[in-house]
Amino acid sequence: HTQNMKASLLCVLLLIGVIAIVGVNAVHKVPLKRISHKDQIKHLSQLLDQEPQRLRKFMLAQIAEKRAGKRAVIEPISNFLDAQYYGEVSIGTPPQKFQVALDTGSSNLWVPSSQCPWYDLACDLHSKYDSTKSSTYKKNGTAFEIQYGSGSMSGFLSQDTVTFAGLQVKNQVFAEATAEPGLAFVAAQFDGLLGLGFIGISVDKVVPIWYNMLSQGLVSSPVFSFWLNRNASGAEGGELVLGGTDPDHYTGGFSFTPVSTTPGYWQFNVTDFKLKGQSLGYCPNGCKAIADTGTSLLAGPTAAVSRINAMIGATGVFTSECEMLVSQYTPQIVQALIDGLDPQQTCASINLCPGEECSYCEFVVRLAVTLLGNNATEPEIESLLDILCTFIPSPNGESTVDCSRVPSLPNFDLVVPTTTGPKTFTLTPKDYILEMGLGQEVQCVSGFIGLDVPPPYGPLWIMGDMFLGAYYTQFDFGNQRLGFAVAK
Repeated sequence: HTQNMKASLLCVLLLIGVIAIVGVNAVHKVPLKRISHKDQIKHLSQLLDQEPQRLRKFMLAQIAEKRAGKRAVIEPISNFLDAQYYGEVSIGTPPQKFQVALDTGSSNLWVPSSQCPWYDLACDLHSKYDSTKSSTYKKNGTAFEIQYGSGSMSGFLSQDTVTFAGLQVKNQVFAEATAEPGLAFVAAQFDGLLGLGFIGISVDKVVPIWYNMLSQGLVSSPVFSFWLNRNASGAEGGELVLGGTDPDHYTGGFSFTPVSTTPGYWQFNVTDFKLKGQSLGYCPNGCKAIADTGTSLLAGPTAAVSRINAMIGATGVFTSECEMLVSQYTPQIVQALIDGLDPQQTCASINLCPGEECSYCEFVVRLAVTLLGNNATEPEIESLLDILCTFIPSPNGESTVDCSRVPSLPNFDLVVPTTTGPKTFTLTPKDYILEMGLGQEVQCVSGFIGLDVPPPYGPLWIMGDMFLGAYYTQFDFGNQRLGFAVAK
């Protein structure tokens, strides 16, 4: 808008009006970045270089809690904690930039605060909002807290100008986080979160940024859409379009299904789930599902997901590649550390360096060395390796499939009522099986994961990035509906 208005100063008033109309009706695109599993490990490795003692103190405290029988720090699907896609937002005048996970499964905007205590490692290692440096800041001060599986994120509310997709949203209330629990927050490559759900699930009933964009006339059409690039080698992570859709990223037309905004998710009905074309019988009275960009996998009730995994031949549960590494190489790692080998020499001794997974092996060994200190005994090393993987952010509860069987696995279907009748949306094995490599071995992991959401919100099926990557999704706020089209 600003560039158009500056250019129009040399034009006649009629031309100014034309340019203004074109600007208002245009869609606004937000390029997305994608976090890979290897990116997370690389980031944690950098933390080991920069903050070894603080990370050691942080993790030893969590390990002590777990050994004492207290609640595990890293839990499966803690809302957006496994989010893979994020974009940029600016807050204040002049703008302070942040990377935020874009989450249709929540409705608040929050970023780390400059008022974080020095000992909060997760907050300290990310970009922080400083209200004293913004001329448009307005104090609010209301206490704010969101509960996650790993603890609560807490802070307070503030108000300022927020710039997103080049659009300036005035007087936006958001949260400044002063406490962020768990190693997942430490490892996250994004700073905070921008929720795109309905106001019904907004903590403290804060008006979401999307609502303010519409009320301030910044977006002419009450629609936004997501393209999530599932090609790991692709240059683009994805794209969020505000005010419309991008035909470059989908083929064919949209199939629309109504949304139930109570309690406030992008929730829709599923009438059936099928495997091998046969009904699984899960939805005699309909199943509740939500479209959630803040969840990577496809989550459903544990009993149902366990049956699906059994039907596709998924066996053996791993918390991450870390467990596979430790289970296979503990004796060699222990001996290498006792012999005084450094992480690179240790991984070379078990033939993982050089190689694709060299950096991952070195990270795990370096983390163990950092936590153990000098002159660790063999029992101490084995004891630490036995529990270490629990604290490395990674999807939990994964079931593996024999990779040679993947081409012959059946399609997974969900049947959704649409405005033109029941529509079947299909996920092929290529869509729902994830490949994770370690050295010469490749692990094929099921994208189905169990998550029991209690009533009244659940039981609930969460259609995360695994589904949304296959289907370009239009979030039609104005008509209270979701539109799905085959993604390119």
